[in-house]
Amino acid sequence: MANQDELYLSAEEAAGLLGVNLPTLYAYVGRKNIRSVKIEGSRKRRYWAADIQRLVKGNKGGEGVPGKRGADSHSSLTLLTEDGLYYRGRDVNELVETATVEEVAEMFWQVPGAFGEALPHMPSGVAQLLELFGHTTVIEKAIALFPLVERENPKAFDLSPEGYARTGADVVRWFAALVVGAEAPQARPLHEFIASSCGVGKRFADLIRRMLILCIDHELDHSTYSVRAAANTGVTPYYAAITGLATARGRRIAYGRNEAVSRLLDDVCNAKDPAEPILQYYSQGGDIPGFCANVHSIADPRAVSLKATLDGMFAEDAEYLRLLKAMKVAEELVQRPAEFILLVSFVGRKLNLSGQELALAAVARLIGWIAHASEQYNQQPLVRHRARYTGTLPD
Repeated sequence: MANQDELYLSAEEAAGLLGVNLPTLYAYVGRKNIRSVKIEGSRKRRYWAADIQRLVKGNKGGEGVPGKRGADSHSSLTLLTEDGLYYRGRDVNELVETATVEEVAEMFWQVPGAFGEALPHMPSGVAQLLELFGHTTVIEKAIALFPLVERENPKAFDLSPEGYARTGADVVRWFAALVVGAEAPQARPLHEFIASSCGVGKRFADLIRRMLILCIDHELDHSTYSVRAAANTGVTPYYAAITGLATARGRRIAYGRNEAVSRLLDDVCNAKDPAEPILQYYSQGGDIPGFCANVHSIADPRAVSLKATLDGMFAEDAEYLRLLKAMKVAEELVQRPAEFILLVSFVGRKLNLSGQELALAAVARLIGWIAHASEQYNQQPLVRHRARYTGTLPD
């Protein structure tokens, strides 16, 4: 995890980087939106390093220019540093140890009590619809069902922060029900509902809770950007979720590569020598699913946290030991640690979510998408992007 001291600068350090004196730095705090915190027991303050670096680099990309802000202009949700992840300023590792999924969601949405006892109204014919779509993926079921659920629940059109959050809880609960094959959502804590539906006990329930918290958000990844773009137009939480789920199917992003990762995991767990599938993938082109580059300068902190839990829980599990051997070989070959997606897939495998291992992670990612959608709609102006034309010029 990042040292807190590395995230802040002293007044002298900040002024030196900006090339100004201390009185000018103090004036910049209000005029140029530099954030700072008071040092306990002192009159001095520490200054947020990212804000200083922003001013050093200058306003690029039209930031602060009216009409030029994009769907990614500002967010107060997730801080993604090179080696640390924070939800609204709180270390995700701390939340994993102390909070429920619902508590983190309500903190993220800033709407206490969003996960109440009330459940969404059921559209007619749900059982027949789910039977009709029985051969499809969880994502395909959700994309088919969510518009019908929206029609039966007029509160979905309340796009205030409170309305977005309460409908968001319905969306998350419905998707969790689809993941475990239930015909309706429940008001039980998500990790308990999923564990019970999958026929596993309390230890697995806690693993699910930890993993879901880690999966909630990863700043402005591709699917989240798409959700914010859709939310900017004023769609309901159901259609914000549909946008994220549809985008996440793209083969160029991590969750779109889930089939390749699942195949590799299956090969590793079933091969006579777990290193063989790794060597086979590497010999065919050098890319090994589940070992691609990530945005962190070191190992993804989500992967580090989840692996620590798996190490303790599956220390004598034959499949996990095979995975560890395969990971060691792959990391030596590509000089990169295992991706979070590989460990999430392993959890899904142990829950017998065959072929849908990453759908469990999407339960949590919906929480993040709902937060981004609400923030975009309620705190940002309607954006109309213009294209930079590069085609043939007219005569």
